[in-house]
Amino acid sequence: MRNILIIARKEMKSYLNSVSTYIVFVIFLLISGWFFSTLMFKAGKAELRQLFTILHVVYLFFIPALTMGMIAKEKANKTIELLATLPIKLKAIVWGKFIASVGLVAMILLFTLVHLLTIAIIGENVDYGAILCGYLGLLIVGAAYCAIGIFASTLQSNQIMAFIIGFAISLFFFVLQYIIVLIPNSIADVFQYLGFDYHLQNFLKGVIDTRDLIYLGSIIAGFMLLAEFILKLNNRMQER
Repeated sequence: MRNILIIARKEMKSYLNSVSTYIVFVIFLLISGWFFSTLMFKAGKAELRQLFTILHVVYLFFIPALTMGMIAKEKANKTIELLATLPIKLKAIVWGKFIASVGLVAMILLFTLVHLLTIAIIGENVDYGAILCGYLGLLIVGAAYCAIGIFASTLQSNQIMAFIIGFAISLFFFVLQYIIVLIPNSIADVFQYLGFDYHLQNFLKGVIDTRDLIYLGSIIAGFMLLAEFILKLNNRMQER
């Protein structure tokens, strides 16, 4: 656990010292601010549920961009081989980078609390419980996308290709909600359950369901195990 936290701190420090990180942050905040102001002042809706739904769409681009270099950069710079020779398990490397990426997602979500402050000042009958559940749902779903991004980053040394793979896998879990109408009713419920938005909507309603936590937790664990397996496989191929 100590090695995981060391790598997480190192990765967080590296990303916070990078100009590209702040560019991605600014773009994310500009998009969220624009949609919030549109919903607030043009549509006259003093609530965050629709904004949270929009932020879920933004995740499809934001998180793959955030995670594309987590492992791919190490592979391109040949530093992953050096890390593999240190008394640090590959598991610690993968999970350390995952914690760092989730920390960055949590950080960007904290900046959006200014929208909550605005609603608290000018809104009426604000359901703070549902809003907090919405933030929790966004963080957990964001963690699932981070795990997918980390896995994609282990597959490539090219960061752009890692972004494309991460985006494609993330898009698959996102669009399941829209293709249900094309699926036979006998298996439609299964595909609906696999979609991330189905679980996020429960959080946005203020409902914390253990089934949502188990499913998203399984997605995180599954892709992290796959990422660890790919790194171990690459390491064995390097040793031959």
